[in-house]
Amino acid sequence: VTAMTAILFAHLAALALFMGLLLAAAMGDLQTYKIPNVYSLALLALYPVFALTAPQSVSPLLSLGVMAGVFAAGFAVYAYGAMGGGDVKLLTVAALYAGPHFAVEFLAITGIAGGMVALLMLNRPFRAGLAVALDSIGNRTLRDALLTDVIPYGVAIAAGGVYLTLRLVGAATDAA
Repeated sequence: VTAMTAILFAHLAALALFMGLLLAAAMGDLQTYKIPNVYSLALLALYPVFALTAPQSVSPLLSLGVMAGVFAAGFAVYAYGAMGGGDVKLLTVAALYAGPHFAVEFLAITGIAGGMVALLMLNRPFRAGLAVALDSIGNRTLRDALLTDVIPYGVAIAAGGVYLTLRLVGAATDAA
């Protein structure tokens, strides 16, 4: 195993952990409508490993700028009452990984996924039918999630994050 192969493996492992943390945050958001800070903090702590092992060009300073911009916009949406604080923090730290190269794509996919989640939540008859089906198989947690009017935006952020992970894996393997 060459040093380059080991570094690429570490980078891909960091990306797998990035995606896993986002998916875990989404599952928690579905169950409790809260995203604990531990997910955002873990993602933030993982970023140096991601950046230092990336075979492709990663610009930490520009990525911090993207992160700051996403936080400013997210804070405004939070202040308006349209998004939860945990959602803003998770979106902000995920945007750090997107950096200037993939930020627009990540935010677009996240927005599209958020719109799909919102449309699902607006369709009460469909939600009620799905809730009955989930109840029949004993999944009361997801049933209860479908019966509220809260939009679990962590699901949309995770969808954007899965897309971002695939793009970052592609960029890394192309560069390696």
